[in-house]
Amino acid sequence: MADGPDMPETLRDAFLASLDWWEEAGVGEHVSDRAGGWLRTADTSAEAAVAVAENAAPPPVQEPARKPAHARFIETEPLGNHPGDPAQWPGDLAAFQKWWMESDLVDPAGAFPRIAPSGGTKAPVMVIIDQPAGDALLEGAAAKLLDNMLRAMAFAPEAAYRASILPRHTLRPEWNAIEQAGYGKLLLHQIALAQPACILGIGNRVWSLLAHETAQEPAALTKIAMDSGTIPVFAIPDLATMLRNPRSRAETWNRWLDWSDRP
Repeated sequence: MADGPDMPETLRDAFLASLDWWEEAGVGEHVSDRAGGWLRTADTSAEAAVAVAENAAPPPVQEPARKPAHARFIETEPLGNHPGDPAQWPGDLAAFQKWWMESDLVDPAGAFPRIAPSGGTKAPVMVIIDQPAGDALLEGAAAKLLDNMLRAMAFAPEAAYRASILPRHTLRPEWNAIEQAGYGKLLLHQIALAQPACILGIGNRVWSLLAHETAQEPAALTKIAMDSGTIPVFAIPDLATMLRNPRSRAETWNRWLDWSDRP
């Protein structure tokens, strides 16, 4: 440090001495923001290695791979793929409904109970929804709306055959995977056993699945060709949409009037 002409000798010497002391203490070499040992030791290289190790970022923790939500519908299990081999599906409606509720092949275990389809063969209308509401096929306002619609359409609610694509309520189902697993084919099998006069398909999941299985566009889904003959299909929005949207109810009713008046 250059001598300052205006600095008293004793003050200059004291200042220079303090700089020398700090330099000896190693402050000139310590550049970390974290607190550390300021006084030099004989083994400075060992201390530096420890400091580097302490400041190093911990290795990333690898989380176990999670199965996608749809995996339970398509993975191979000891009992086979769900919903089983089509060749083993029951060939009459009563046996099918019993199998639906009891067989381990229908679907994997879930938090909600299986809900049985209801009704007999040759019903005037078959109502199909995507999945049960919880502990019943439909509950609350949705169930009441459907009954009122059936009456307005000249169907007795108790005479309708009621079914769902999935056996039980499932949180966030992956519908593409469900179709790949064969639930669309299972639905067609149930329709063939029930032999309804017509089908009321509720919600776009039902439309798209049936349309895919029958090679039709969902918007053009008006009939299904079965071995026993052609079954008319009337597709409507899901009940939750119609409950909150008066326009949807009005449009559905007008379409029904046109559809039911067809030759």
